[in-house]
Amino acid sequence: MKISALATQNSIKLLSGLANNDDSLAAMVIKDWIGDGATVYTYKKNGGKDDAREKAIEEFGTGAIWLFAIPAIKKIIDFAIYPLFKLNSKFDPRLLDNKENLKTISKIAQGEEKALFDNLNNFNPVLKKFTNAQMYKGFAIGKFAIATSIAAFALGKIIKYKQKTTTDRIKKDNKADKISFNSKTIENAVNENKKFDKYINNSQISFKGGLSEFMYNPIKNTMILDGVITATRLKEARKEERLEVAFKELCQIVFIYGLAKPIQLGFEKIGELMKTPIKLDPKNLFTNNLKELIEQAKPSINELKNSKNIVETLSNTDVKSPIMTLLQNEGLISLTKDKKALSVLKPIDESAIKNALNNFENMQDNIGNLKQSKIFKAVAVIANILIAAGIMGVIQPKLTILLRKIMYGTNENPAIAQEEKRYKNEIKLL
Repeated sequence: MKISALATQNSIKLLSGLANNDDSLAAMVIKDWIGDGATVYTYKKNGGKDDAREKAIEEFGTGAIWLFAIPAIKKIIDFAIYPLFKLNSKFDPRLLDNKENLKTISKIAQGEEKALFDNLNNFNPVLKKFTNAQMYKGFAIGKFAIATSIAAFALGKIIKYKQKTTTDRIKKDNKADKISFNSKTIENAVNENKKFDKYINNSQISFKGGLSEFMYNPIKNTMILDGVITATRLKEARKEERLEVAFKELCQIVFIYGLAKPIQLGFEKIGELMKTPIKLDPKNLFTNNLKELIEQAKPSINELKNSKNIVETLSNTDVKSPIMTLLQNEGLISLTKDKKALSVLKPIDESAIKNALNNFENMQDNIGNLKQSKIFKAVAVIANILIAAGIMGVIQPKLTILLRKIMYGTNENPAIAQEEKRYKNEIKLL
């Protein structure tokens, strides 16, 4: 493959990830990196002398753990632990919840996947007290709990370390290394807010009814960690800065999570009105032979739209057919390891497939505007990222600094300024 072709393929793959605001971390990673960089620069230019350093440590440190820790730890467990118990880490235990659907899937499974389904109710060859089905459920919950706990612990350490660097700087500047002021400051700040402290220590997250959503959706994984970050930041925040910390976390929730999907839907609606549909994944939209693929897939599209069991219909469809290519590019189906059959290790969302079929037909009706659709898709994806990153990295910090000026008459971090003042007063008393 030529380097130019490989570069184009990778660019389309990246754009595909950035366009997915449902279960891909790509857009959140880029928003976070741009936003963090802009945040550090904004505080360096307009904030106090310790603001930029604290923000760099906290934003990039927590960001790395927030975005990558859970998937990385899960991958390690998949690679190191699952094989020891003769389990396939790609199997999704959510399939076990629907008994009728499981029967259908078990019938259409092929190759290695068929052997997996045939042995679900057998006792695990290593841990013989439990069936393979029970092992899959237990391992899924355990993996989720371990990854989340380790990540949450690391987040707390980074947030505490950030404040320690400022206290160390104050101690060094005042040449009084023997006074352990940071511990006193944090202790005082927490003691002054007992009600909040009690809430943090006693509250428990309930996953009843929605546990699987948080376990298997990467974005919702990060939502849990974001909750940990918010709670830890508020708990550890110095008294004078707690309001701005709460404001920043609110902006994070609204603009990183809340508005990502609505903004995407807004651009898609504009695309419909302009007859330049952009709902298709870039891996389809930027395919050179999209027009031919959809035309050739038309009989299969009609068959699937009228099917009473889409999964079964797909299992009987040639894996090399145009409709299978289109659906794979949309990320709605995958093939077995040998690429010879439909993979059924994960649930297949029939409603999402029906939506995709309608999108294929809509694209065919407007295929004359394909070039414009490609341009608008790229613009919409980039704009969605820049809107969130700009608000988080520029507007939110500037509003925070403005709030400081209104409340305290200075752009300095009021908590740091107060800590320096208290520190100097304690030194005078010695």
